[in-house]
Formats: sequence, C-alpha cells, structure tokens
Amino acid sequence: MAGGGVMSREFQSWLAPLFVRFVALKRAGGYRFVTQEYCLARFDRYLDRHAPTAPLRGETITAYLTSVERLSPRGRDNSIDVVWQALAFAQRHDARIDTLPPRPPRAPSNFRLRHPRIITHEEISSIIAQARNLPHPHQLRSATYATLFGLLFATGARISEALSLDVGDLDISANLLTIRRGKFGKSRILPLKLSTSQALVRYIHDRRRSTGNGTTDPIFVSGLKKRLSADTARYTFKKVCTAAAVKEPLPRLHDLRHSFSVLCVVKWYRMNRDVNALLPALSTYLGHVSVENTRTYLQANGLLLDEASKRFSLRCPQLNEVKP
Repeated sequence: MAGGGVMSREFQSWLAPLFVRFVALKRAGGYRFVTQEYCLARFDRYLDRHAPTAPLRGETITAYLTSVERLSPRGRDNSIDVVWQALAFAQRHDARIDTLPPRPPRAPSNFRLRHPRIITHEEISSIIAQARNLPHPHQLRSATYATLFGLLFATGARISEALSLDVGDLDISANLLTIRRGKFGKSRILPLKLSTSQALVRYIHDRRRSTGNGTTDPIFVSGLKKRLSADTARYTFKKVCTAAAVKEPLPRLHDLRHSFSVLCVVKWYRMNRDVNALLPALSTYLGHVSVENTRTYLQANGLLLDEASKRFSLRCPQLNEVKP
C-alpha cells in the first residue's frame, strides 16, 4: 500500500513544512518514497546549517552540489533529482528561493553503475568482529552493528528493509522474519537459519538495549533510542571495513546483498543443483519483481566464473584430452 507503514523523517529547516507536504503528495500518488525522503532529509539538514533563514540563494544550492560530489554517481543523481523536485514544488508554493539553476547533467549510464564487490565469509567475520570492537563497547552500538551487518549478509535484505523491521516481525518459534516494507510496497517472509534467529533474539533482549520490546518497536535502534538511519549505517560500515583491513576496493553496504546472492548461487553450483530452476526461489527471497532482476545481481565475477569453468571441464572432459 502506498505510504502504508512508512515512517516519515523529521525535517527541521525553514522549508520543512513544504518538504513534508511534498513527501505526502508523492506518497499519495502511490510512491513509497523512502530512499528519496532520506536524500531530501540530508539536504534539509544541510539547509538548516548553511541557510537557516529565507531566502535560499543560488550560491547555497551550488555549494550543496559540491557537498554531494563525494557520493557515487548514481547516489549523486538520486539526491539531485529529489532536491530539484522538492525545491520546484516549494517555489510553486511561494517559498523565497532564488531562480533554481538548471539541473546538473546526469552521469553517463556506464559511470552510474559500479560492479558489486563480493564479500567473502572470512571478510564478513572480520567485519563483524570489528563491529563488536566499536568505541563504547559497554553501550549498545557495537551489538547493533554486529547484528545488523550479520543479518544483511545472511539474508540479502536491503538496508531499508532491515532498518524498518519491528520486534513483532520476528517469529522466534518458527525462525521466520517478515519484511513488511519491501521495495514497491511488497512484503515477504524470510526463513532464517537458527543461528541468525538466535542472534536477533540476543540483540533484542540485550540489557543495554533500553528501548521497548513491543511488537511495533524498532529492532535496530541508535544511541538516541530511535530507529537507526541508513546514512549512519552506511558511514559505520565503511569505517568498520577500513578498521578491519578489508582489501580495496572497500565494499558498500549494498554489496552485502550482492554477496548473499552470488554466494548462494556458488553454493548451489558446488552442490550440483539446477541453478536455473532455483533462481525463482532466490528471486522471491530477495523480493525482486522478476527473475531478470535477480540475474543482474549475478554479474560475471571470479567466483561464478570459476564454478562455470569447473562445470565446463567436467561436462566436456574430451576437450581436455585434445593435444595441440
């Protein structure tokens, strides 16, 4: 359902009332508008710091564009898209904004997509161990990120899905996790390994976690006892990967989802399973609209190419016997 169960972010700048109306309008039109709202909230915080009162001048917008150059080309494009739409909406409602400059050109499509960085089991073990050693280990922060990163690697869930989880979404008796706020408003149920379910239970009942354990209380919480934000999780993941001495290029948080997909297929190859027949099950587990969406996650990489080579050699032994 559009907007069903979606938690709105708090806007604080002088344009906050118009941003709230803009997000509500988008959701009324059938969009979930979760990632876009995060991008707009980031701009709202920038605005609150650098232009706390009207009017919004062109130089502030230009400076903001400079501030998002650190993002990936795709992330930068997404941020600019929603900010330009929101500011155009605000202008139409008489907000004091200088003439909005033309939207910067999009990055070429071949630059917008970055090949996924597959994370190995050894690397995720180091990442989780480093998360447990985050500063203030007596506080909940270390347990939060160790559990979150482990869950993303074990289930391939999107970060937005994991952070939207409530305590009531975990069925301890059946080891099931319900994703209620998936992409395009789709929900699904994920069977969990016993170890994954037990890790979530330990975190939920951690004595340092002083927030409520009611069915509608968030599972993953920040030090402010609020639902953890995706921006904070991404920043911490990068910091933890660096501290864990993970090899370059450093993975992104979304690469945990790609890693789950690829390692799952590699496991099926090694078990001599029919991968093509199993792909629909993987697609359903990931919450993809179609199997073709899942296939894009399985781009050529070292692990899959190795398995394909082994299968080719086993099925065509006569070719190995041909002498030059």
